[in-house]
Amino acid sequence: MNSSDSNLHPPMRPAVFWTWLAAITLVTLILRFLFLDRPSFWIDEIYSVYHASRLGEGNVTKQFGFFPTYVVLKLFGAMPQALDTPDPSSWAGVGVTEWIVRLPSVVIGILSVPILGLMARPLVGQRAAVLFMLMLAVNTWHLHMSQTGRFYIQEMLFYNMSLLLFFRATTVRSHKCLYMSLLLLFAAYMSQPLAIVLGLIYAIDWVCGLVTKDENRLTIPAFFAGGLTAVVCVGLWLYDYYNRPENWDQFAQTTSQSAKIIVAGAIWYINPAVVITAGAGFLWLIQRERRLGLYLVLAAVLPIAIMAAMALDGKFIHVRYTFIVLPAWVLLAAVTVDRSTRKSLAEYPVFIRGIPAALILVACLYQDIGYYTGGGGYRPAWRDAMTDLDSMRKPGEVIYGDTHAHLIGAYYLEENAIHEVTRSELMPLLDESTEESWIIDKVGTSGGLNWSGLRHRADLIWTYDRHILQPYSSIKLFHYIPGHKDGDQDIESDSAEALVETDAVPESD
Repeated sequence: MNSSDSNLHPPMRPAVFWTWLAAITLVTLILRFLFLDRPSFWIDEIYSVYHASRLGEGNVTKQFGFFPTYVVLKLFGAMPQALDTPDPSSWAGVGVTEWIVRLPSVVIGILSVPILGLMARPLVGQRAAVLFMLMLAVNTWHLHMSQTGRFYIQEMLFYNMSLLLFFRATTVRSHKCLYMSLLLLFAAYMSQPLAIVLGLIYAIDWVCGLVTKDENRLTIPAFFAGGLTAVVCVGLWLYDYYNRPENWDQFAQTTSQSAKIIVAGAIWYINPAVVITAGAGFLWLIQRERRLGLYLVLAAVLPIAIMAAMALDGKFIHVRYTFIVLPAWVLLAAVTVDRSTRKSLAEYPVFIRGIPAALILVACLYQDIGYYTGGGGYRPAWRDAMTDLDSMRKPGEVIYGDTHAHLIGAYYLEENAIHEVTRSELMPLLDESTEESWIIDKVGTSGGLNWSGLRHRADLIWTYDRHILQPYSSIKLFHYIPGHKDGDQDIESDSAEALVETDAVPESD
């Protein structure tokens, strides 16, 4: 922070800063524990329990991501036996609940706000750091990921700790901070391998230092430590790929989101108000603290661009993978709000200077209210669908569903009642069936069954939508009665023929 800026706005007293930090952390805690067990299990949370109970198996580069779930399941005595983990129908009996599975993410999500705020303070000043923490605390995407029993919040924390510490290390030339930042990069990578994109940001920043002849960045330890980290990360990925190719080949068979969905979804989840305000923060920084401005905008934009490009190439990519960029956008927006309310702009009315803050506050509250009142956050309503299905089905009736329905249904029904089928298998099974059956189908994600075909073959009992403006999946419950739909069509045909024969014209209302 420039000295001229400090003169225009006196630095925040330490006691005030720590009071704000404690208050924001408390708000973060309340928001993240609020309605924690209301949303149904998401399929990836089922996978988290599976991998945590088999920690040490599978990809080496994914083990650390499941470690917090393993610890919490152990502490609560809710760890499924290894032989039972493929069968979620037994999990409720040993104590596995949505609350317990999400607890590790909640704790990490709460801690991430003050930790990243403290690490951002030397870069942007105390006041901007407080605003950064406040905006992160109420950001709906951060809230959602903190309430999701998956490794994304853990990856985001280590990734951005490394990001902020690396800039600090190469600004004050601290080898200790440099080594710590690379260690944190490795922790992020071991949580989710896509975190390796941070290494590319470091490489670009190093090349920029080469062009500008910045001695703080062009140190021999930085070159060798960064190179060693890259070699270790790539080496572990190659080890996984060649020793467990089946764990990677499965992604080639799964539908990826399109590039436009990756970009548009990331903007919506970050919050459009934050994105717009962050642009102003970049313009402010680029004129006064050029390297910091370029560094943060690179961190904000490059991962999204890379993942969108991967989607164009057919790689398995989803919007949630871009979650790591959220703090960079929020930090740029915090710079805007901080600078726009300084005494240097006192000649402008308060309502003009407060526009960025008001814009972000209203937009975040809008998304938060939708998240809480939607009934289940951003997750499909599997629990509701299974409860209705269990109350309506008769003993012996077959239930068809995809992999997601099979696994999640096993947990909520506490039995393996759902017969797993693929899109291509379902219709032939219905053609051959002489008994009533049920089909539970999801729409909006990969792997769903053919609901457009089902509506002509079976009765749509109910649709479980999330009435909330966000990328979501709805669930549809169908009841199939052999010959029922065909009979309706025959009746309609007979009625039409009768009308033609008698030249009857139906009356209009």
